[in-house]
Amino acid sequence: MYTVGRLAKRHGLSRSTLLYYDRIGLLRPSGHAKGEYRRYSAQDDRRLARICEYRRAGIGLAEIGRMLDEPAGSGVAGALENRLAELNREMEGLREQQRLVAGLLGRSDLLAGAGPMDKGTWVSLLSAAGFSEADMRNWHVRFERSAPEKHELFLRALRIPEGEISAIRAMAAAPHEILNLNRESGRFMELFFKIYEGLDREGPGSYAMTERAYRLCTGLPDRPEILELGCGSGGATIPLAQISGGVVTATEVYRPFLDVLVERAKAAGVADRVIAAVMDMGDVQAEPESFDCIWCEGAAYILGVDKALGQWKRYLKPGGCLCLTDAVWFIDPETGPAELRDYWAMAYPAMRTAEANNAAARAEGYEVLGHFSVDRACWDAFYDDVERRLNEIEPLYGGDPDGRAIIDMTRTEIDLYRRYPEAYGYAFHAFRK
Repeated sequence: MYTVGRLAKRHGLSRSTLLYYDRIGLLRPSGHAKGEYRRYSAQDDRRLARICEYRRAGIGLAEIGRMLDEPAGSGVAGALENRLAELNREMEGLREQQRLVAGLLGRSDLLAGAGPMDKGTWVSLLSAAGFSEADMRNWHVRFERSAPEKHELFLRALRIPEGEISAIRAMAAAPHEILNLNRESGRFMELFFKIYEGLDREGPGSYAMTERAYRLCTGLPDRPEILELGCGSGGATIPLAQISGGVVTATEVYRPFLDVLVERAKAAGVADRVIAAVMDMGDVQAEPESFDCIWCEGAAYILGVDKALGQWKRYLKPGGCLCLTDAVWFIDPETGPAELRDYWAMAYPAMRTAEANNAAARAEGYEVLGHFSVDRACWDAFYDDVERRLNEIEPLYGGDPDGRAIIDMTRTEIDLYRRYPEAYGYAFHAFRK
C-alpha cells in the first residue's frame, strides 16, 4: 500500500494533484488508515501510471476518466487516434503560422530548413511584421480564452520555461485588467505577478478575520467542501482549512502562487485537505451545487462583486455560504479628499459601501448573514510587507517602465491609506444561498 505522499513521489506528482484526482473521481484510494489517511493499492498505482501516460500525450482528464472506466479497449484506441490527429493539426497549425508570418514579411526564405520554432524566433517574426506588445498580448488573450489547453501546448512548443508560461497564461486568463488600469503589454502583467511574489499574503487579512467570517456561516456541515477563488499563496487557505476542518479546493491563475501554497499546506499539516488547482474565477470548472462554501478574500473585485454574486451562486449547495472581502467606502467619497476620490475612481471605480454590497446580494437572492470591517492592523501588516517587497525589487525593476508604474502606483496607494484610514477599508461579507 502507498500513502498519498509516496505515490505522488513515485510518479513525479504533487500531493495536491492526487487529492484533486480523488475529488473529481479520477483516482480514488482503495482504503483509509486510522485518521482517514488515504491508502493506495498496487492497482491504484497501475491506474495512476496510465493516467500519467495519457496526460503526457496531452489527453484531458475527463477523457482519461472515460477511457479508464470503459470496458477494456472499447474507447482507448479511438481516443488515442483522436489525440494523434489533434497533434497533427497542431503541428500543421504551427507550420501555417510560420508560413503566415514569413509571408507577411515577404521573407519565405526564413522557412528554409526551419526546425521547431522557439520563442525568440516567433517574437522577432511578429515584431518584424508590425505586431506591437499589445497586439501580442491580445493574441495570447484570445488564444487562452478560446482554447486554453492548446495555448499551453503552443507555449511549450516554443520551449518557454514553466514559470514564464504560468505568467503568460495568468495574464491572458485574467477576467479583466487588474485595478482597471491601461496596461498595453504582457510585460506589465508578468512584472505585476513577480513583484507580488514573496509576500506573506496578497491582501489585508488574518487568521482572526477569517475565523470571524467563518463563524457567521452557521449551518455548515462539520467537514464542508469549500471552494476558494483567487487564493494567492494561501494566506487565507491554511487558516480556512484549520478552522473549518473541511477540504479546501484553492484556485488561482498564477501557478507559482499555488506552488508556495502547497508547501505552506505541508508545513501546517493540512496538505491532505487542501487541493491546489489552476482556475480562473470567471470560469469555474465544477458541477453546479458542488460546494458548501465559496470563499474569496481580496479578489472578487477582479471579476466584479455583482458578477461574482451571480456567477458563483450556482456552485453552492442549497443553504451554502459565500464569503468575500471587498474594498468599501466608510465615507461619502464626494465629500472626501479629492486626491483620494481621484485615485480610486481610476483604481476601483466600482467601489461602494458595505451596505450597497449587501443590497446587491439580496437582489441576487442571498440571505445576508452579516459583515464587518477588517481590522486596521491587518492593513498595517500588509502594507509593511508590501513596502519590504518594493524595496527588494526596486533595484531590479525600477528602471523598467512597467515595473516603475507598478511600484509608483503601489506606493501611492500605501501613502493614501496611511493618511486616510477612516475613509475606506475592507468589508468581510457572509451570504447564504
